[in-house]
Amino acid sequence: MPLLIYTPKVTPRIKYIFNFIFREILICDFEFTSIAADFAKSSLPKISYNDLPLGDEPFFGCSPLLLKHKLEPIDVNLTVFGDQQVPFKVENGALPFDVFAASFYFLSRYEEYLPFEADEHQRYPAEISLQYKLAILKTPIIDNWAIILKNILVKKFPNLTFGRRKFQFVPTVDVDRAFQFKSSGLIKNTARIIKAAVNLNTDKIVDILKTGLGQNDPFDTYEYLTEIHTQYRLKPIFFFLLARKGHEEYDQNINPEDDAFKTLISDISQNAQIGIHPSYASNTETKKINEELIALQEITQKKIDASRQHFLKIHLPQTYLQLIKAGINHDYSMGYASQVGFRAGTCTSFFWYDLQLEKQTYLKVHPFAVMDVTLQQYLKLKPIEAIAKVDELMSNVKLVNGTFCSLWHNESLSESGKWKGWKAVYDEMLKNSLD
Repeated sequence: MPLLIYTPKVTPRIKYIFNFIFREILICDFEFTSIAADFAKSSLPKISYNDLPLGDEPFFGCSPLLLKHKLEPIDVNLTVFGDQQVPFKVENGALPFDVFAASFYFLSRYEEYLPFEADEHQRYPAEISLQYKLAILKTPIIDNWAIILKNILVKKFPNLTFGRRKFQFVPTVDVDRAFQFKSSGLIKNTARIIKAAVNLNTDKIVDILKTGLGQNDPFDTYEYLTEIHTQYRLKPIFFFLLARKGHEEYDQNINPEDDAFKTLISDISQNAQIGIHPSYASNTETKKINEELIALQEITQKKIDASRQHFLKIHLPQTYLQLIKAGINHDYSMGYASQVGFRAGTCTSFFWYDLQLEKQTYLKVHPFAVMDVTLQQYLKLKPIEAIAKVDELMSNVKLVNGTFCSLWHNESLSESGKWKGWKAVYDEMLKNSLD
């Protein structure tokens, strides 16, 4: 038995966000009607989304955002709901705010299309986002609101059926530098030894010499990753950076022609999903995305249709349009570098809505909740503090039976340099995913 929803006009924005909340999160079938007489005589469970109530059925106030067809600055009108401030205040509804407009605003990343002051990598800063300002960034707020919506409907319509989701954990690994010293060559490693000697860094000298003698490179943590993912029956995704003459400072992976690097990628692709990690340089030289994608497909002998932007460089809508043009169907870049949490307000994968063309696309966006670099570099946490932070985020996702996606790097598991003691954070995260 579907839910009947009355709204005077079913715009592309309304269709998109209702589909996401009801079908993707709540797993509840529904249908729209814009004919008041049909709504009045229907015996189905029903609600209205309008300026004014329609009969005695549950009524959800409608703000202007979802009725528009253009991108423009808007007034979000904050109000209080429970112990939170929420946007898009409305009057006389079942909720004091337009839950659908608020969800669309976050999910579409509406604010990122408007003028803003970018960070040093030309990214949208987490700290200027509405979720950060309202202190709801660490919560998959849309999923939370969906459950509140469900509770309202169940109370009124006990026979209305909803599906049940299961908590899932998706570990992902970015390989920015496959090896620290291996495959770097004699000249480069000799220069590193000299620099380390000047800085009295004996640990680094020992690591370089050990690698030269055939022992494991510090960044070669792949056997550990294979073992622990197998132990917890997890299906990881590895994103490889294959930059040929990329950005001098930020694209520093091994040469894509290196035999050891190609063997590594080929071996990992046998047991894990592989995605492309488009180079920093590809943001300005867009032809590089295709070049890097082709190189990765030649190594794996597989079709690659997943990506994550290096340095999480997303520029809407340009970045996503470039990925679609390159044949990418799944992107895992939706998260912030400087803060943990839910950039799009959800822990549920969603299809990207192009606000310039006003339509849903075929690019599926998979948001992540936490990155190792965020915890260590940006938030300056110690491993024990990072474990607690990850546990808090994962608990928030478990409450809504959502998907917890993590972003780690092979080098942060090396137990060397600045990453000493951080392997325990990954171990605990995987352990907590089973609790």
